[in-house]
Amino acid sequence: MVDPKLLKQALSELVVLKNRVHDPSRFLGHLYIAALEEWADRLSVHPGKLNKIVTIREAIASHYLH
Repeated sequence: MVDPKLLKQALSELVVLKNRVHDPSRFLGHLYIAALEEWADRLSVHPGKLNKIVTIREAIASHYLH
């Protein structure tokens, strides 16, 4: 079972990083991937699955902002 508080913290951090990845810097892309893999390991979740959750969270946040 995933710790909800830890998941919330992970999603908050990863959404911020993912939004910054749209910047043309390859470094930020590598930073996002590294953070995603670290959080996935801490949460015992596959990185691909966590990335999908981040994408959904990002879309929800974007919807509420517009």
